[in-house]
Amino acid sequence: MSLAEELRAERALSPAAVWDAAEARLDRPVEAGLNTAHEACDRWQSDRGRLALIVSHPDGRSERWTYAELSRASRRFANALKAAGLRRGDRFAAVLTRQVETQICCLAAWRAGLIYTPMFVGFGPDALAARLNAADVPAVVVDYRYRDLLEQARALVRRDLVVFSVAGPGGRGIHPGDRSVWSEIDRYGPDFHTARTAASDPATLIFTSGTTGAPKGCIQPHSLVLGLQPFLRHTFALQGPDMLFAGADPGWSYGLYTTGAAVMALGACRVIHTGDFEPRAWLGVLEREQVTYVSAAPTAYRQVAQAARRYGLASSVRGATSAGEPLDASLVSSWQAIGGGDLQDSYGQSESGMLLANLAFEQRAIVPGSLSSVVPGFDVALVDERGEPAESQGILALHQPRYQASVGYWNDDERWRERWRGDWFLTGDIFRRDDSGGWCFVGRADDLIVTSGYNVGPAEVESIILEQPGVADVAVVAAPDPRGGVTVRAVIVPDGSVGQDRLKISARDSVRARLGRHAYPRVVDFAGELPRTETGKLRRNVLRDSYQPGQAG
Repeated sequence: MSLAEELRAERALSPAAVWDAAEARLDRPVEAGLNTAHEACDRWQSDRGRLALIVSHPDGRSERWTYAELSRASRRFANALKAAGLRRGDRFAAVLTRQVETQICCLAAWRAGLIYTPMFVGFGPDALAARLNAADVPAVVVDYRYRDLLEQARALVRRDLVVFSVAGPGGRGIHPGDRSVWSEIDRYGPDFHTARTAASDPATLIFTSGTTGAPKGCIQPHSLVLGLQPFLRHTFALQGPDMLFAGADPGWSYGLYTTGAAVMALGACRVIHTGDFEPRAWLGVLEREQVTYVSAAPTAYRQVAQAARRYGLASSVRGATSAGEPLDASLVSSWQAIGGGDLQDSYGQSESGMLLANLAFEQRAIVPGSLSSVVPGFDVALVDERGEPAESQGILALHQPRYQASVGYWNDDERWRERWRGDWFLTGDIFRRDDSGGWCFVGRADDLIVTSGYNVGPAEVESIILEQPGVADVAVVAAPDPRGGVTVRAVIVPDGSVGQDRLKISARDSVRARLGRHAYPRVVDFAGELPRTETGKLRRNVLRDSYQPGQAG
């Protein structure tokens, strides 16, 4: 039976049967324990030559890591974590990006029974400190490029931190008192007994922003690598010789799991690029490594497609998947025009997992701009705020599956309960069904801004802008980006003490410095007052609907 036939047959199964089949593909029963380090690495190490990761650097160099090598290095580092006093259940934070140390550190944490806590490297010191405090982190690993950022955040952190540093050239980035990651790996042996963890035990604490209050910490269990298998099998459809280019940052769930640990749990090979995003550099990596499948956000695809029209795309590329923000029909056509094959859309959350996608080997035409199918293993519906069925448009709700991406919010059980209506989990995202039966994303019910694949909570941005001299009030909403997708827009009510040009600069610079480049308002408008309800609640929909492109800079 071909892979296409196998997947089509599986799509006819009930959700329970899909999960039965996924469990049967493991090398031991779920009841015997499930640990992410074993699933994403150790079970493949007996094949000594099996490639797990190709690390491509901006200067053209590349490193090749087998599963056996990653297993050995992560066992050594797990011993270092144990020697530093970390114990099962402790949170271990990482300020790392697309680099081999990320893979070694998360595997070490999972095998030691720690809760891996990734931090996006684009955070400013305030945002970083807030998450370190919320997780009550005792230890952190940081790349030398972000060591000064950590030091700024450290002044706001409530407890002392054990710091492991990835040194740069000439030992750069190692502060007094730091422990060098590679020195620690060399210091300790590879004998480490991986903790026996249950499928439901916490593996990762990953923060995602909402519209109000502090960022939510999603508790993701060891079963997440299993819960993502149906999505990967039916969307990526990877086979033996495939090479996946993973463009997402591992500071977010999609980069850490969906194109990271879960892909490795299939025994496949990933390719990452350690440099900053640059379309021509990506094209070079795709060509040198003969990448067959690509995963990234629409913003990246737009720029890569534009560059490929001039420089060409590797002929090895057979397809790609998009995630992080809505995918428009024109981008699908542009990707096909450069010879990249089908650009498949997908949708998911850190809380729910990947739920909707344009699946591989579809037998019916896919309408660009919509998601054709529910991922096998899941049951979804459109509902209203009360959880009652909605007809053509409503909040996407997930019927409690056997394996869900998150089992709760860190220290916030009440907020987690608020997401449920009986056995249905409300994603907070509004969809409508099109004439072909596809699922079309309409918007975020909770006003979360999704820009360039990153989630931006308006409240965090607003609180920083409100601190600037001359600001009486402010609202942050999404606005159309002329380059495609959406961007962050701030509407400021000035108090008259500071000029508007100066207010624009201070608003942008303060958010960029404290939260990161992904969160600063590219569009800044001014108003005499903000639209609010009688009880004072901000009417963000009025601001979004009244926006006219080009009205402000």
